[in-house]
Amino acid sequence: MNILIVDDIATNRKLLRVTLEAEGHLTIEAADGIEALQILTREMVDAVISDVLMPNMDGFRLCLEIRKSERLRGLPFIIYTSTYTSRDDMKLAETIGADKYLMKPAPAEAMLQALREVVEKNVARVAAVEESHVLKQYSQALVNKLEEKNIQLKEALDKLQRAHGRIVDLNSDLERRVKERTAELETTNQELSRALSAVKVLNTLLPICSYCRKIRDDKDYWQSVEGYISQHTDAQFSHSICPGCFEEHVKRDFEQYGVIDLPIPGQEKAAL
Repeated sequence: MNILIVDDIATNRKLLRVTLEAEGHLTIEAADGIEALQILTREMVDAVISDVLMPNMDGFRLCLEIRKSERLRGLPFIIYTSTYTSRDDMKLAETIGADKYLMKPAPAEAMLQALREVVEKNVARVAAVEESHVLKQYSQALVNKLEEKNIQLKEALDKLQRAHGRIVDLNSDLERRVKERTAELETTNQELSRALSAVKVLNTLLPICSYCRKIRDDKDYWQSVEGYISQHTDAQFSHSICPGCFEEHVKRDFEQYGVIDLPIPGQEKAAL
């Protein structure tokens, strides 16, 4: 059979085409009702499978136009939809002359079985009532669908607004935390700067007098090694006597006073 598939979504058309062609059927595709009618003026088909919600001309209107046509009114017509699924929608489909009403996604076997049934059914297919009544039902179906969509959109909008409010709260909290953390870092940096300025480090070439061993500071002031180191480090001093100075100065002075057997610095103490 040669089947006309009408759906504005290319993926839906492809899925249905693969299913039908796997069973040996031929297919033609249209993206809306207007394109489908144009194809039907030049192509002979054995059945139409159509979505409902499409731009330009939907599936209900397409079915009605086919049933109004002297040449096309006997064409088997299957509505295949995921949006118009209420009892009123099904009743409207029956009123305008649709042979079958399937909901997406239908199993492949269900679609093939429906196709066999509508093709084998030999009946006069026309709209059951006058067009004005059909259009009234059709308009009411559209209104119901719009109201349903409005409710869905309102619910979605409410969710988005709640999500937006949550994001605003999170951003405000994040900004507060960033400000607090920035203030903490600034305080820490200030404390670190003060600490670094207070740290006294000897890291340069030191000018020392060759005779008195005094050190010249950055203000061109000469001072003792002890004084310089005290200003530039946290070191503390304890005074002692090295062995050389002991032999040269201390021992000689004590010997003048008759003191002998003095302990040498660094060795165990001995009685004087």
